[in-house]
Amino acid sequence: MNEEPTHPRESGDPSPCEHCDEYLSGWKRAQADYQNLKKESEREKMEFAKYANERLLSDLLPALDQFGLALRFIPDTSTLPEEEKKKWNNWLVGIKAVATLWEQAAKSAGLERIPSEGMFDPMKHEAVGEESSKGSESGSIIRVMEDGWALNGKVLRPSKVIINK
Repeated sequence: MNEEPTHPRESGDPSPCEHCDEYLSGWKRAQADYQNLKKESEREKMEFAKYANERLLSDLLPALDQFGLALRFIPDTSTLPEEEKKKWNNWLVGIKAVATLWEQAAKSAGLERIPSEGMFDPMKHEAVGEESSKGSESGSIIRVMEDGWALNGKVLRPSKVIINK
């Protein structure tokens, strides 16, 4: 009666632990699959958050463009009387400050202008015309007609450019 209990495998008796290794292995695979699913879900959530504002930002692009265009055509105040010149210059300082705020807000949202210097890149630029320009290489960008924008590296709108023949 004083027999020591033996492990079921050693005794040869069929027992609930007969398939323990198999169950443990299956459980470990399920745990690994679950962890992989959690990681993939987190990656998808981060990707969604990165581009969640894409439509809103796309809708704001024309306003940013028009603001930039207005800044290109700032009137010359040198011929105005001194009092009027001060008023206009103060107003222009404010307008430039607002432009800076728009640029900072765009950048913090991941929105950036696409560089349009150098050679034409069909992934970032849309050629809307060709012209001949001496001193420029064939296929190089001569002039930008409309700025292009990218959101976190993804092109929202390509730059519309004139290229050299």
